[in-house]
Amino acid sequence: MKIYQIEDLRKIQQEQQYKYVGLFDYNGAQIIPFNPNRVTNETRLREIETRLISQGLPDGYYIVKCKNSTGKNVKTDDYTFYKGDKLGEIAPPAPVVVAAPAPTTGPEVLTYEGALKLQVELERLKLENSNLKQQIEDLKSELSEIETLSEESKETSGMWDNAKSFLSELVSVGAPLLDKHFELREKSLALKALEIQSKAPAPRPTTNPNQRNRDIQIFIQSYKEDFPEIYEELVKIYNGAENQADFMEKLAAYDQELFNTLQNG
Repeated sequence: MKIYQIEDLRKIQQEQQYKYVGLFDYNGAQIIPFNPNRVTNETRLREIETRLISQGLPDGYYIVKCKNSTGKNVKTDDYTFYKGDKLGEIAPPAPVVVAAPAPTTGPEVLTYEGALKLQVELERLKLENSNLKQQIEDLKSELSEIETLSEESKETSGMWDNAKSFLSELVSVGAPLLDKHFELREKSLALKALEIQSKAPAPRPTTNPNQRNRDIQIFIQSYKEDFPEIYEELVKIYNGAENQADFMEKLAAYDQELFNTLQNG
């Protein structure tokens, strides 16, 4: 296996004219992600060179991965570089093999049904809050009647004063607490919806809307590891789309190559 030096990086790019480059350690962990279309190769090459000569990056073997398409199944051309003093023909150590983690459930997606459930829960809480407020108003009415009766009956003034004091405290303390409780609960549900929406975009109708929506979500998730900047843009486009057709239109405006990749499956 050929080992390259940092000064070879420019020569490789001049010969092969790669569109996307990224820096990884010898075990494949990402150090600098592949550049999105809006970041030029020249900019990303400078970043890789700067990092490789940086004193903060330990001496050793690193891999520069290169490719000409953002497609998730595109195989990269890998070039092994050595940072530090030249080691002649000494071979790099064998990469650490890490067992693949057990499959986990993907991020929760806010489907139309999920959004509807959240909305129903919010409305239920609002009704419950309104009902409790009405009970407080009833207590206020009872308190007013007690005050009237207490004026009319001096013999039982002690009992009425205790009841009035208890109900007054219940009304003054209970009402703000109930309002605060349901305000926090409503905000919590709203934040949960925003959190879910940031992880996966909303669906849009097609001939088979559920399957098409899953295809789009899988397409977006495929860029998360190697192209995090593209992934973030796709999530923003998807969350801002009114439906699937609107998403495809905005995707084409953002990057025609990504649009074609999704269209061709």
